[in-house]
Amino acid sequence: MEYSVVKTDALILGCGLSGLLAARGIAKSCPDKKITILGDGLGASPYVHGFNVPLHPDDSVACFEADTLKSGREQSNPALVDALCKGSLSVVPPLMKELGIEFNRQKDGSYSLLRPLGASNPRVASVGNHAGVAIMNAIRAEFAGNPNITEIGSTRALRLLKADGRVSGALTYSEKTETFTCYTADVVVLASGGFCNIYPFSTNMSDIGGDGIAMAFGAGASLCDMEFVQFEPSAAVAPAALRGKSVITTMFFEGAVLRNALGERFMLNYSDKGECVDKDVQAKCIFKEIKEGRGTEHGGVYFDATGVGREKLNELYASYVKRYADVGIDIATTPFEIAPAPHTSLGGVVIDAHCDTGIPGLYACGEVTGGLHGANRIGGNAGLETLVFGSIAGKSAAEYLHHAAPADLDEETIEDFVCDTLSLCGKKPVETELLTKLRAQMGEILSDKLNVLRCGAELEVAVDEFGAMLETLEETSLEGASAKLKFETIRLVNDLQTAYLLAVSAYTRAGSMGCHVRTDSVDEKEKYRIVIRNTPDGAAVTKMQL
Repeated sequence: MEYSVVKTDALILGCGLSGLLAARGIAKSCPDKKITILGDGLGASPYVHGFNVPLHPDDSVACFEADTLKSGREQSNPALVDALCKGSLSVVPPLMKELGIEFNRQKDGSYSLLRPLGASNPRVASVGNHAGVAIMNAIRAEFAGNPNITEIGSTRALRLLKADGRVSGALTYSEKTETFTCYTADVVVLASGGFCNIYPFSTNMSDIGGDGIAMAFGAGASLCDMEFVQFEPSAAVAPAALRGKSVITTMFFEGAVLRNALGERFMLNYSDKGECVDKDVQAKCIFKEIKEGRGTEHGGVYFDATGVGREKLNELYASYVKRYADVGIDIATTPFEIAPAPHTSLGGVVIDAHCDTGIPGLYACGEVTGGLHGANRIGGNAGLETLVFGSIAGKSAAEYLHHAAPADLDEETIEDFVCDTLSLCGKKPVETELLTKLRAQMGEILSDKLNVLRCGAELEVAVDEFGAMLETLEETSLEGASAKLKFETIRLVNDLQTAYLLAVSAYTRAGSMGCHVRTDSVDEKEKYRIVIRNTPDGAAVTKMQL
C-alpha cells in the first residue's frame, strides 16, 4: 500500500472561513506549533454576502437570540445560540479591526444593514458584496511568511485516525498527485462544511460532500438534527450557467416579490406577510406552486426584483446584478426563474459551546456541526457561525495542545489504519460503472424521497435502499484498484453513509418541524432532538427531550 506520512501539531480539515479562523486562533495562542490546513476547495465561504451582527439602534443580543430560537422552532441548543449571538459582538467587531476590515456604511456614517428572513431588525453587515472573500484574503495575508502555517489545496480528507480513544490525524487524498497521505497530529479541527452537495441539484459547490459527517461518525462522534436540511427558496434554475446559484432573500424586504407562471404574487395566498416569512415556509410554498402546475418553463417560479429599483440593486446587490447581466438578464427590469434547492445542512456533529465533540483530540466548527440552528436557519447566521465557532474552535484546540501529551503513534498503527480505510470486505473488484450507477441512484432517492416534502413510507424505502447500496459496496474489493478509483469509492461510501443517516433521522421524526415537512402528519408540538451514535451494532438512534 503506497502512502506517505506527514507529522504536524494541529491539523485543520477545511480551508474555508471556519478552518482559517481555527488555524488563526491556534497560531495566536501557540505560535511555535506547526499548523497544517487541508482542503480541496473553499466551500460556500467565497459566497458569504454578510454576517448577522446586532448593530442597528433597535437591535440587541437578546433580540438576536430570541429571533434565532424562534426561527429554529425552539429546537436549537440554547448554549450554542448564546455563544453565537454574544459572539457576534465579542468576536466579530474585534476580528474585523484586527484584520483591518470595515463593514459597509451609509452616507451618514451608520452601518448599512440588510434584514434577513426571520429577523426582527436589519442585521446583516457586509464588506462590499463579498464579505467572505475579504476576510479570507485578510487572514491569508496574515499567514503569509509564517513558516509554521501550511495550507495545502486539492486535498480531501477521507477518514480520521483514532488510536487509544483519541483522534490523532487523518488519511487524505491529493487529487493533483493522485496519492494518499496520512497526516498525524496532536489535535484535529473538523471544518469541512455541510453535506448538501450529496443532492444532485443544490446550491453547494462540488467540493462539498458527506466526508465530514462520515469521518466524525466513524470516529465515534455523535450526530444530531440530521433530518433538518434547509432548502434555499431562491436557487436559480435557469439559465444553465447559473443553475444552483442562490439569490439573497433580504431583497424581499426591499421590494422583491415572487410570481408563478400566471404572473400571480402567490405568496399572498399563503401568508399576509407575503414573501417575508421564514425560509422553510417560503420553500414549502414555492414547491407547492410548482407541484400543482403553476411553475415556470424550467420548473421554478419568478423572482421579481424590479420593485427594488435599479439604484438600490446597484448599491446593495451589485454582485447579483453583475451575475445576471453576464448572462444577458437585467434583474432591474426582468424577473428570473428560481426554485428551492438544498442549501444548508442544519444537522451534523454534536458539539458543546467550546466546539468539543466529546472525542479527545477532535474539535468541530461550522456547517459540519449540528444543534445551533434547530429546525430552520435565519439568513446571515451561517456566515456568522463560521466566524464565531471557527474562532472558538481555534482557542479550544490551542488549549488542548497546551495540556495534552503528544500523540504516540507507531508505524504499525498507521499502516493498519491506512489498510483498513483502503480495503473493503468483498471479493469482487470495484468498477467505475458501479460507482456511477450507485451515485446516480443515490441522487434519485434524495431528490424523490428527501426533498422539501417527505412522507414516512418513502423515507422507510430510502433507509432500506441506502443501506442496501452500502452493503453492495462492502461486498466489493479495492485490491489492485488505482489510487483514483480507491478515492472515488471511499468518497461514495462517505456520501452514502451521510445520506443513510439523513434518511434514518428523517424517518424517525414522524411529525413536521421547520424545514422537515412530513405530508403524512401534522406539525409536532413535542420538542426533542434526534441523536445518532455509532455502535458495534450500527447506528443507534435516540430521542433527547428538550
